[in-house]
Amino acid sequence: MLSDIAGQKRAVRFLKQLLKKDAVPHAFLFTGMAGAGKFSAAKEFANALNCLCPHDHDSCGGCDSCRKLEEGTHPDVVYIRSEGVFIKLEQIRELIKRFRFRPFEGKYRVVIIQDAHRLMEQAANAILKILEEPPKANIFILLATESQMLLPTIVSRCCQVRFQPLEDEIVAEWLVREGGLSPDHAAGVARMAAGSLEKARWFSEQDREAGWNKVVERLENLDGISILDFFPMISNWAKSRETADQDLELIKLWVRDLILCGVSPPGGSEGAAAGSAQYVSGDTPPMTFELNARTKEAARSVPPERLFLLYHRVEQAMQGLKVNANLQLTLENVCLDIKDSLYGKGDWNSFPKRRQDLPF
Repeated sequence: MLSDIAGQKRAVRFLKQLLKKDAVPHAFLFTGMAGAGKFSAAKEFANALNCLCPHDHDSCGGCDSCRKLEEGTHPDVVYIRSEGVFIKLEQIRELIKRFRFRPFEGKYRVVIIQDAHRLMEQAANAILKILEEPPKANIFILLATESQMLLPTIVSRCCQVRFQPLEDEIVAEWLVREGGLSPDHAAGVARMAAGSLEKARWFSEQDREAGWNKVVERLENLDGISILDFFPMISNWAKSRETADQDLELIKLWVRDLILCGVSPPGGSEGAAAGSAQYVSGDTPPMTFELNARTKEAARSVPPERLFLLYHRVEQAMQGLKVNANLQLTLENVCLDIKDSLYGKGDWNSFPKRRQDLPF
């Protein structure tokens, strides 16, 4: 039911008001970070629209329509997902064929388009034409992380509903309940997840610890790395395409720790290593990783605004990857920004460390 969507009271209240007034627009755009509840809300809204025994402007959860939606067999709830990287024109053409017929069982046919920002240009134009002349008894719900990633003409024809990042307490409770984590471990993972159940699930997997320790090791090794070692290191890193998004998330958390270290007094509470699954709570925001002494010194020696700019550049790199930017160039730029911001542009060794001690 809509009422069961955790942490999105404002969005749920708005959707239930539309149901109460029987003033449901033909198209919605649900935006927000992955794992914030957009897809679950879209399903439950579809459920409420077609429920046979609605209660308090919400679905009952027990009627034939509700059971079919829960089982994924409802004929009037259509899911459009990307095939590979993009949503293709052929998928939209197949959807258009359905519009020749009225909904089979429900009051509405609800079309949920996941990752709508992955629509290819031709597919996006086809969706735009549908939204300009919407077929009767059809409701469209587009899901995307940011509205800016879609055509402005599509956005203008949708009722936008923003989903906020979930509170850490909600994520931690979910990890304890669904993932079986201890409360302390769940609290630490929740901080890393930054409001996303999807990220929380990924970070909580047992084999992730070695991965994020490797990311931190690479970042710390930027201090004093040689030009001859830098580019092979990045090239090797870029081979792990499947973890690229998560690696950049970890880099962002690491830079956040730099900011906390830079603005906190020496000797203050700074947190413990994520890899050791030890976390610190307190009045000040806890740090995710245990920074080494050299990194702490560097973070405190540069102006805070430089670290905030670095954080912004990492976020820009993450957005670039979402639109298929080159991974190796992205990692090179991010690591060069980190190295230049922390250690200065002149901090390059001409030779690898393994060759610096050789006699001449």
